[in-house]
Amino acid sequence: MRSLTEVGPAKPVGYLPLRTIKDFVKLSPDTIAADAAKHGLAMAQFDPKTCCIKSGALYVYDRESLAKLLQAQADAVSVAGVPHDPDRFVAHIAAVWYAEDHPAYPIIAKAFGEGVAL
Repeated sequence: MRSLTEVGPAKPVGYLPLRTIKDFVKLSPDTIAADAAKHGLAMAQFDPKTCCIKSGALYVYDRESLAKLLQAQADAVSVAGVPHDPDRFVAHIAAVWYAEDHPAYPIIAKAFGEGVAL
């Protein structure tokens, strides 16, 4: 759950596979989404057909912090070919898995709060 509960300015995006939520966390995605909304966070749920995670995934994100990150890295975002809009960015990274050597990887890692230099 830390991937989701730590979402904020230093970690704009977090996710958990739907199977993990169901089998290990023992909560519903709707319950988690409601809690995220109480804290001013956005949520997006993706099924296996629209997500690169086998069981689908629930993403929680701080829209404002993610927008600031994407704007601060606008040139790198353009080069990487990922969306500048926070909602579209989350949908994109849910659908596409990038290798570590791809230009999008450092941006995505930073969005997940990893200390990757951009």
